[in-house]
Formats: sequence, C-alpha cells, structure tokens
Amino acid sequence: MMSMKFKKMSNYRIVFILMLLICSCKSNNWKTVELGRFLLDVPQNFNFKHQVGIDSEGGVITNDTIIFFTNYGRYTDTLFPTPQQYLARHYFVNDAQGQFMKAGIVYDNNNYPKIEVISIRPATAKDSDKIHFYGGADYIATCRHKNKEFKWPIRLPIDIKKHTIKEDSVNHMYRRIAVPHQGYKGMTAIYLRDKLKAGESSYDCYAIVIGADSLTAKQQALALKIYNTLRHK
Repeated sequence: MMSMKFKKMSNYRIVFILMLLICSCKSNNWKTVELGRFLLDVPQNFNFKHQVGIDSEGGVITNDTIIFFTNYGRYTDTLFPTPQQYLARHYFVNDAQGQFMKAGIVYDNNNYPKIEVISIRPATAKDSDKIHFYGGADYIATCRHKNKEFKWPIRLPIDIKKHTIKEDSVNHMYRRIAVPHQGYKGMTAIYLRDKLKAGESSYDCYAIVIGADSLTAKQQALALKIYNTLRHK
C-alpha cells in the first residue's frame, strides 16, 4: 500500500506540474506589447504596428481578423463618456444660449449669454409637445438666464445611447469601458489613465484608448479579456 507521505509528495508534484503547464501555455500563447507608458497582453498571433501622430502616438494591433486601434498621449480621452459624465459637462448649454443671442452682436467667450443649470431630470412622456421641441429628449434641464427660469431638452448622442459604458478604477488608475448593446455593431473599447489631481484636466493627462469595431460575441469576449491586462509600466 502506498504511504500517506508518498501520496502527498505525488499530489504536490502533480500540482507543480500543472502550474508549470499553465504558465507555459500562457507564455507560449500570449505576449506583452508596449504602448507608450502602458503594457498590454495579447495572443501570440497578434502583431503591433506603431503609428506616429501629431500630439499623440497610435498604432494597430491585429491578427487579420480583429483590428484594435490604439492612441496614447496627453489628448486621448476620445472614448464615449458615460451619460452622467455627458450631463455634467453641460454641452447642451451651448444650444440653449442661442435663444438669447441678438442679431448684430459679435459673441465671444466674454459676452455669451450666461446660463445657470439648476437641475436635470429624466424626460417623461408628458414632456412631449406638438412641435416636438421636447420630443426624443432623454433628460430635461431646468436653467436660469437673468433670473428667468426655462426648460431645455437634452438628447444624448447616439453612440452613448447604444453602448453600455462603465467606469471604475484598477491599480490606482481610472478606467472606462464601452460595449455595444446586444444587436448593435459598435465599439468595444477601453480608456485608461492616472487618476486626476485637483484642478487637472483629463484632456491634459497621459492616457491610452484602445478600441475595435463591430466584433462578434466571441471576439468581444477576447477583447475584454485583453483589455483586462492593460496596465501601467
């Protein structure tokens, strides 16, 4: 009969061999690509081609079936924002200013009509009207101009509405990932950068964005697995 000590040694040896096999398979099937200050692990059959840009550096990572486009530098926050981020940036204020602008006046950053955003709420069916001014709105903003309140419709960009966009942090870095809704051929992409310091703009922060368009479900799963390896050097 085999002794318990021998059994334990055999079990340890089996586990050790399995660990070697797992590590060997990973090293044989995956490799690390350097993207500026970032590292990304990809299967061995992917190749990276560097492209020099004007104020950032890009490239293409492909296995001839999936094509990932990369862009890294200080002006790379080009991935769709979350709905909350879009609302917080108050892009709709630029449109709302038009109703208070007068003919014959040349406007610049110093004299555009001042608009204060008081609140933002989700739009409802009751917000529709006959001229469709509020029709198709996703949110309704309550604003103020010269002590007079008014409502303004907010329509999210189509790319934001057709993607699931999530943000989180990993290894003390900010991350945002976008995946198209089921049945929609869109971008499967990731954005990664250092967390911002007080007063620092994301448009002047070293970061990277990687994306691929119109992936199948299987390709999308692989893309997300690859994105999960993205890290700082």
